[in-house]
Amino acid sequence: MEPSLDNYKLSCELLGHSMDVRAVAAGAVTPLGGQVILSGSRDKSTKLWKPSGNEYIESVTLQDHKNFISFIYYLAKEQWICTASNDATICIYKEDESLIPLLTLKGHESTVCTVAGALKPRSLISGSWDKTARVWTIGETGEVTFITLQGHEAAVWAVATLYDQSKYVTAGADKCIYYWNESGDKLRLLKGHTDCVRSLISLPANSLLSCGNDAVLRFWNEDGECVRQLNGHTNYIYAMATNAALGEHIVVSCGEDSTLRMWNVITGKELGAPILHPAISVWSVTCLQNGDIVTGCSDGIVRVFSQDPARQANKILRQAFDLAVATRKSEMNEEIGGIKKTDLPGPEALLSNGTRDGQTKMVRYPDGSVKCYSWELGKWNLVGDVTGATGGTQTSSGKKLHEGKEYDYVFSVDISDTEPPIKLPYNRGEDPWQAAQSFIHKNNLPQAYLDQVANFIVKNSENSTVVTQQTSTGYQDPFTGGSRYVPGSSNTNLGGGGNMDPFTGASSYSTTSSSSSQPKIDVNFVRSGDKHFPVTSYRTFDTCDANKVLEKMREFNNKLTLAEGKVGEELLLAVVKLADQSPELDLTSLDALMLLLKWPAGMLFPVIDVVRLAVRNEAIFSALNTSHNFLNTVLPHLSGSAANQLMVVRCLANALTHQSGRQQIETLFPKIIELVGGIRAGSPNLQIAVSTFYLNVTIAQTMGRTNPDICHAVTTGVVELFKWAKDLESCYRSVVAIGNLTTTSCGQETIAQVVSVDYVMDKLRELTNTPQGENFSKLNSAGQALLAAF
Repeated sequence: MEPSLDNYKLSCELLGHSMDVRAVAAGAVTPLGGQVILSGSRDKSTKLWKPSGNEYIESVTLQDHKNFISFIYYLAKEQWICTASNDATICIYKEDESLIPLLTLKGHESTVCTVAGALKPRSLISGSWDKTARVWTIGETGEVTFITLQGHEAAVWAVATLYDQSKYVTAGADKCIYYWNESGDKLRLLKGHTDCVRSLISLPANSLLSCGNDAVLRFWNEDGECVRQLNGHTNYIYAMATNAALGEHIVVSCGEDSTLRMWNVITGKELGAPILHPAISVWSVTCLQNGDIVTGCSDGIVRVFSQDPARQANKILRQAFDLAVATRKSEMNEEIGGIKKTDLPGPEALLSNGTRDGQTKMVRYPDGSVKCYSWELGKWNLVGDVTGATGGTQTSSGKKLHEGKEYDYVFSVDISDTEPPIKLPYNRGEDPWQAAQSFIHKNNLPQAYLDQVANFIVKNSENSTVVTQQTSTGYQDPFTGGSRYVPGSSNTNLGGGGNMDPFTGASSYSTTSSSSSQPKIDVNFVRSGDKHFPVTSYRTFDTCDANKVLEKMREFNNKLTLAEGKVGEELLLAVVKLADQSPELDLTSLDALMLLLKWPAGMLFPVIDVVRLAVRNEAIFSALNTSHNFLNTVLPHLSGSAANQLMVVRCLANALTHQSGRQQIETLFPKIIELVGGIRAGSPNLQIAVSTFYLNVTIAQTMGRTNPDICHAVTTGVVELFKWAKDLESCYRSVVAIGNLTTTSCGQETIAQVVSVDYVMDKLRELTNTPQGENFSKLNSAGQALLAAF
């Protein structure tokens, strides 16, 4: 049966390189029957990945080149790993013998971009940007001889050996394919490609397959006639591969259109739908003896695809891959000034010199950004980000253009007299507070600016009649500016007119009328005819989209080096399992979680997000606390970014729901209350998190031995929260917390030492007399109940 890419699914992703994976190759077969994968990157390293079950483990990293790795070839008979580089050398390693090169071949004058086995034993053929190919022969004692194949007018991108005919084939940027004899004499010229030829494959019956920048694969017969063209790719084709496991006329190809494709070169048929990758460039491809296919991409990831269901990835990893692919599809339709972003060159374009001073070049990056460079004084200098939009120009669309997107408003905000204004984009109907939050995080501004920026938006846009946050139709991640992972977010659609809590996915308070008598997050908080205090049901933060958490952790992990804490995919998956509703106590997952908690502070919020879900399980909390003393690891982040503050406070609130959590938090309470009380500004979500922590502490005090010091500290904390909190749900929970304390043995005496009930009532009257508070009857009701309690 003929293979088809329709049967191939993602098997695993190999994470370890910090930059583009420019080359992949199939290495040695292991004693257990698996096969080593070799990968080379723009980060100047070559990695060996050894099979372990259905996964691959990074076993060796080779770092002897001075510039990026452009090609890898494995000479099986000699067990040589041959790495070619932009530093104009080829390093040869003897597998399993040493991490030091057995030999370094020097002689090319520029990047060596391709290597293949040559006709004789212990020999190789290479191609270079210096317009030559070389055939190298290495003697038993290490002596090196070579012949040079000269004739191309531009870089030699591809080489191949026709063993049956004792011939070499080379191809390059001059669009030409040359045949050579063993002595280096030119025999034949093939023409047909209309752009650079990038790759060659020798096939049975002395036939040849070529591909290149013209997006066409050409099949040449023994007589040098192009008998078939294979069309399907929509951009440069960078590499091809074949393997006996697929069939002698089955070939796979990859390229700049982000796809992997499979072909029958005899029939010219494309076999199955292409596999789109979530990366701009699929630089390289190879096939394993078990039929699996390996790709290396511009996003720094090596991916393995398998048609064997037993080797295909689990549902979570495949869903995450599908989501990333869907994002890539949308990016492929984006335009900058009428030019498709996918038609722009990548960063490698900056490796070529400019032709004149003042020449400009637009370059797109893997993160989707486009930057403009100018050639000045012998180097490319960054001019800045390119702005533009899909769907027309600023004049025709009537919108403002900012960083490649259309907005109804782009305000200039003066933050400092000594700095230029900062651009603040905003669209009608968008939540002013979420737009302000995105602006603050993007520009590293103090969180205390939130209300000031939001009110600026309200005053200067058509939302001038709006005095509070509005429901938005979509959510923009305030920490990344994107619409992907939001700490604690959910895809759940909630009915009613309530605001969507971007962190819990639930609605807390609505300024509009709703068919339900109470906000959805608190339907059981207050029921008609029930007394207000004490509230004995702990409030928790439970909602989670594990796929989005995993996606964000992958994004951050890919930006790290090994020294900074980069981990393998299997550890990321192990950590995300802790976010399950009923996670298992797995020591590997806990150890992995503690490794991730050592990441830089700016990348921690998705990890702490997992922590706040994991600690709901008392056994997991106890194990983390006993083995890792994890609370002391996360508590310092209460003084950090708003994102980390939010996650840590939620973590503490969730941990209070079981005995182990309450005991440990009580032990550290002086330190914890000082840090939580030190939060004096923040978003409505942070306000709710802080008030929920205080509330859960008071619930614990009503259900066990009351500690006067804790009651006093919580009351002080609530008073401080009242000074800056504006969110009505947060204020309601704070009132309930004080109300709970009136039912304890400490009672009014402790509360009166810190705050008068008149102060609380004045605060509530201030809030409920505003338009945003007119429908919030439960806050007023709780206040009246508190007044009655005194």
